[in-house]
Order: sequence, then structure tokens, then C-alpha cells
Amino acid sequence: MEERAEDYITEGVDRFRHGLYSEALALFDRAVSRDPGCTRAWNGRAAALGNLGHFDAALDSCDTAIATDPGYFRAWSNRGWVLGHLGRNAEALDSCDRAVALRPDFAEAWHTRGWVLTNLGRDLDALDSCDRATALCPDDVEVWNMRGNVLMSLGRYAEALASYDRVIAISPDLPGAWFNRANTLAQLGQHTEALVSYDRAVALRPEYAEAWNNRGNTCMHLGCPEDAAKSYFTAVSLRPEYSEAWYNHGSALSDLDRHDEAIISYNVATALRPKYAEAWYNRGVALEALGRYVEAVASYDCVIAIKPDDADAWYSRGHALQYLGRHEEADASFDKAVALDPGRGAMNDPGHPRKKNPG
Repeated sequence: MEERAEDYITEGVDRFRHGLYSEALALFDRAVSRDPGCTRAWNGRAAALGNLGHFDAALDSCDTAIATDPGYFRAWSNRGWVLGHLGRNAEALDSCDRAVALRPDFAEAWHTRGWVLTNLGRDLDALDSCDRATALCPDDVEVWNMRGNVLMSLGRYAEALASYDRVIAISPDLPGAWFNRANTLAQLGQHTEALVSYDRAVALRPEYAEAWNNRGNTCMHLGCPEDAAKSYFTAVSLRPEYSEAWYNHGSALSDLDRHDEAIISYNVATALRPKYAEAWYNRGVALEALGRYVEAVASYDCVIAIKPDDADAWYSRGHALQYLGRHEEADASFDKAVALDPGRGAMNDPGHPRKKNPG
């Protein structure tokens, strides 16, 4: 017996739900060949193409589905998702609005609408869409996670924490949820609890470089630079191009008075990111600690070339020059520092490495 388009669609949906997008696409293509006017087949094809990263082709399939049935809310929702990935967020929002107008109880469209609104920087409107989506689908961890992210962006950390807790209550083995929870706790200043959540994140995903880096930040806040250095080193071992983690590793080593090693980490950070002003600054401080004042001045000069209004760099440059006996240049640097930051005096001790805030 010849298979119908619906049979291929049923198989395609099953493959799609298992993340087998190429197989799903082949089945939706067969459905379309059997019935070129089948809206569900075109919509399924669009979803599979989108998940394979073929967004232009996905948009064409969405448009074909909508041309076949202008009232098909799922195709409008998918069209919004595809347009969002193409960076066409205003058009994406129009499509999402059309979807929820056609079917106000379609949680997926509210979810997509919330995502598009975050792309547009409209966080309060995005929060409203997230709330509508969670009301319709209370166990959707992706929406709860996005809600937490929106609340983080709004600085409403306690509410964000509640959203991430909801994600974890539904799916306790999601490393990203534990990571987000830890970041939120760090923003709330609850660093001991944050450390527990980072530990959970890396236990679930040992290769989670960002979690190792942020774990290091929390250890620094807790006054444990040795543990922090180990976390940062794990991060850079996992991602050797991770310039921020190299910078943080250098800062932890500086706290341990291991300045030679710190300079090596700062060197890697600045090689990876030549305009990394903070890393150049901390490199200068470490060089000063070793009495390498000429090199320190060169590092501060790099900071000033990147950020001419950096009072700390002018100030520390003055100190290094003073140690070299270049007093006239030192005074000029101090004067520049005081002009940029009138609250400081010209003869205080040199600055210390800046610490990256956790999160």
C-alpha cells in the first residue's frame, strides 16, 4: 500500500523529536512530494531546516505553508523563530503576534515572542510573554530559563533565582540551570551557595569551561585564590583561547605572589586579545612587584593607548617611572591621573590587580 503524506509526517515528527533533523527533513520532503499542498509537511520541513541552520530555506518553507493556509498558527510561530535567527527581529515579532492572535493559548508562540523581544532589548515585554508561556505550559524548562535570563538582565536577581530553581525542580540534571543559578547567587553576594551550584554544574558537565571560570571568580570572592587558580587553569585547559580565564588565572596567581607565573598568563591573555586593557594593567602591576619597572611602564602605556582616560594606569605608570628616577615624567603621569580622578592624591601606593567580577 502506498504511503500517504500523513504517514511521512508522523514519522518525520518522531525523528524531529529525537533530534534527528536530517532524517526528519527527508521524511517531510517525501510528504511534500506526495501532497504539495500539505501545510503541516511544509511547516515540518521549515522546522527541520531551521534546526539544521538553513534559515533562508526554512523561511521559504514557512512562507509556502502560510500561503497554503494563512490561518496556520504554527507556521506563523515558526516563521517568527526563523526570522529571529536571521536577525530580522521586527518582522519576527510581527509573525509571533500573528500566531498568538490566531491561537492565544499556543505557548510555543509566546515563548518565541519572548525570545524575539529580548533580541529587540524589550525585556519587560519579553517577561510578559514568558509569563504567558509558563502559565500555559508550567513545565517548560526552556521558558523558565529564559524568564530567569530576562530577570537577570533587569537586575531582578531574587526573581531570577526563583525561575532557575523552577528549572532545576523540573529537570535537576541540567548543568546550564545550575550555572545560571550560581551566577544569580553570585550577583546576590551569596558566594558560598554559588560555589555549591557551580560544583553541581561542573559535576554534570566536567568540560563546562565557563562554569570553571566563574567558579574561580567565586573562590576569589571567598578569599581562596589557590582554589580559584585551579579552577581558572581547568577553564583554560578546556578552552585554550579563553582570554578572560587566562586573565583571571593571572589575577589569582598575583594574589598568591606568584608574579612570574601570573605574567605568563597575562601574556597569553593579551596575545589572544591585544586590546585587553585590564590584562595589560595587571601585567604592569605584576612586573612592578618583580622590580621590572621598564616593562611595567610599557604595559601601562598599552593600557593608555587603549583607554586614555584610565586614571589607574596613569597613576601606576607614574609610580613605575618614579622608581626609575624619571621624576619629571612621573609627575606628568600623576597630574594626568589626578585630572581624571581628582579624589586621589599623587603619592599613594601603586594600584593592585583589578579583579573580574563574578558572573
